[in-house]
Amino acid sequence: MSRYVRLDLGARELARADLLAALDELGLQAEVAEIPGGLMLEGNFECAGEPVDLRLPAGALAAVADFGLRAEGGTFVLVCGEHDRALLNERLVAPLGRALAAARVRAAATAAGLDVDTTQAADGTLRLRVRPPA
Repeated sequence: MSRYVRLDLGARELARADLLAALDELGLQAEVAEIPGGLMLEGNFECAGEPVDLRLPAGALAAVADFGLRAEGGTFVLVCGEHDRALLNERLVAPLGRALAAARVRAAATAAGLDVDTTQAADGTLRLRVRPPA
């Protein structure tokens, strides 16, 4: 890792609670900062650590270094080592976007008094069926 890079998650107006729920749905447990930017990524001899709000350890999703998520203007950005960029874009950003979208559909359906059935196809497609309560 020669430097840290930032990747946009593609989600606007993202609450920390929603992000934590989506990470949990993906089987990832993040260390949570008590104050904004209160956790530091480890860094190395080539670069200093970076402040983040949520930190995941090295090895999570096969990443070489620790990585985290930092609040930025109503959403979050992924902060990771340059070496892990492509891996985390594939293994975290895309699945996280799907998990966040599914959580928003479920929340909207629940608020409207509707039920949601969820199935996952063999190709990984997530299908949500919204229907009146049984």
